[in-house]
Amino acid sequence: MTRPVILLTRPEASSRRMAALLAAKFGERVGFCISPVMEIVPDPRLPALDGIRTLIFTSANGVAAYVSALGPKTLPCYTVGDATARAAQEAGLKAISAGGDAEALIKRIIDDGALGPMLHLRGAHARGDIAERLSAQGCPASQAIVYSQSACPLTEEALALLQGQGPVILPLFSPRSAALMGDGPVEAPVYVVAMSQNVVDALRFEVEHCVVAAHPDFEAVTEAIGALLESSPWAVN
Repeated sequence: MTRPVILLTRPEASSRRMAALLAAKFGERVGFCISPVMEIVPDPRLPALDGIRTLIFTSANGVAAYVSALGPKTLPCYTVGDATARAAQEAGLKAISAGGDAEALIKRIIDDGALGPMLHLRGAHARGDIAERLSAQGCPASQAIVYSQSACPLTEEALALLQGQGPVILPLFSPRSAALMGDGPVEAPVYVVAMSQNVVDALRFEVEHCVVAAHPDFEAVTEAIGALLESSPWAVN
């Protein structure tokens, strides 16, 4: 049996947290290589919050940027998923998780009759047009960029891994992360676990196998990695 290596490309802190969680779950069955394709750079300036009654976060990075800029913790917030909600709650915010993606977030806010005006605190690269779509449905919302996602090249270790012969498990959480992996080609058998079909569509090189997680969250990605390990596609006969 050849031990696969999980290549983690999220920002450094997120990748290290993910590696620790996956190591605790899968133990010696996997190795790890951390090579962020993005660096998170918070903007220390917050927009005016006068009149804002509800915040929206679509990533833990947005929460961290808001907190580091000393944003008030008295405003309630909606989050796209449970991981972002946990980050908000740990920071002292009252958070309601939509438990899914942008579609689920918009639906939850509308169904709840949440109070506007709202402010979506996001990165420079974002999808979903959340503020515009909420406003179009009668829930006034604006947006503010509170961090940027600067592209980083793959490390020499990651490049060597992708050009090697051993199996690589590559979890990908956003279309931009997929695109920043580059054009390839790669020599290693790569098994992609994608957060969504949009992530798969953004890939620019051929892979051995690709699966979309059952839900757009870390837990579902972990389950998909576990399923790969159980099926052992790289077993040596």
